[in-house]
Amino acid sequence: MFKGLSLEQAPPISVVMRFFLSVPIFGIALSLLLILSPTEILTPNHPLSLAAIHLLFLGVITMSMIGALFQMQSVLGGRPIPSPLGNAFLIHILLSVGVVTLAAAFITQIAPLFVIAATLLGSGIVYTVFLIIPLLFKSSLHDTLRGMRLALVSLFIAVILGIVMADSYAQGSFSTFHDAIRTTHCSFALVGWIGTLIIAVAFQVVEMFYVTTSYSNWCKQNVFRIIPAALILKVLWFFLDFPYVWIFDLLLAALLMGFFTTTLRRLRERKRRVSDVSIWFWSMGMGLLFVSLIAYGGYLWSLKEGILQIAVIAYALFALSVILGMMGKIVPFLVWFHLSSAGYMDAPIMSHIIPIKRSKSLFGLFVLVSIMALISVFYPALLIITGVLSFALFALLGYNLIHALKLYRYTLAVHTD
Repeated sequence: MFKGLSLEQAPPISVVMRFFLSVPIFGIALSLLLILSPTEILTPNHPLSLAAIHLLFLGVITMSMIGALFQMQSVLGGRPIPSPLGNAFLIHILLSVGVVTLAAAFITQIAPLFVIAATLLGSGIVYTVFLIIPLLFKSSLHDTLRGMRLALVSLFIAVILGIVMADSYAQGSFSTFHDAIRTTHCSFALVGWIGTLIIAVAFQVVEMFYVTTSYSNWCKQNVFRIIPAALILKVLWFFLDFPYVWIFDLLLAALLMGFFTTTLRRLRERKRRVSDVSIWFWSMGMGLLFVSLIAYGGYLWSLKEGILQIAVIAYALFALSVILGMMGKIVPFLVWFHLSSAGYMDAPIMSHIIPIKRSKSLFGLFVLVSIMALISVFYPALLIITGVLSFALFALLGYNLIHALKLYRYTLAVHTD
């Protein structure tokens, strides 16, 4: 099941943690925006709405996913990222400053900021793609690595299209293809990047962490063929103005629905029956994915903007739920592993690094945020409460991450003294 797993290739803990520690910072910034401008954020294509969307999808979701990629590629692929400390520092700086600049550009509408943001984010993401993708090619490619490769290609396409749109915002003029470019950008970002990477991670993590039966070989072999085929055909249909482009959306939705059903079944029938908060996050994430797919189907039928907002919010929460569940597993494991592999036999056990009580509190806050965020589409005033709860959620996440890192450094300091 775990062929190719090579923990000896794991990068230093600071490589992953610098990305993870940025997540609560951007999450708190997003929360403040929800509290201060609830009506504007729920207004489609409003500058503040676009700022919030990019804080969430770039500052929170993509930042955490790139951090996880640094860990997973080295461990699964057996080919470590060269100069991980230096490369992680460079990519992290470019992404962090780029996200801040892009959010500021949307909020202030200062044209040069769009150019600066596009340069920083484009450089950071393109550099990441060309750094990691060559390491994913090997004679016997792991299913998860194949998915990671597709996800990175999708991220590359999404950022190139993002740069094109940023240039349009900087010039204050939009081409006749702007809507098609935006649709393509969103499709490759949401399904090609986020959806594909989560599916790829599930193929390895759900089986390994929760001791479940394997996903079917048919699924593993074909899912990463169907996704790019459907996305490419959708884009061609859209740009050529062919009818029934929604067929490809339904195909992707059916694939994601199959992933939702299969993953829930694997979690329910897992062989390791120990209670685990991360399973709650995975299950909640699958439920939110189901809500998103049903809402998107309703949007295709009715074309009502409010239903589309529910679909997008639920999809973002699905990704965030999986990320929070994974962080709750990855961070304690990294602290324990790096201390144990360095020979410290008194390394704290994983359940003490992030106590179960705090993990349950984080899950409770996430459930409340999810409920309030979805209801706020119909009652925008509730978005203020969503922002307050979200602030508490990301503050607790930050506390958990900082506490884990302090525990790691304390153990090192004790032995050094």
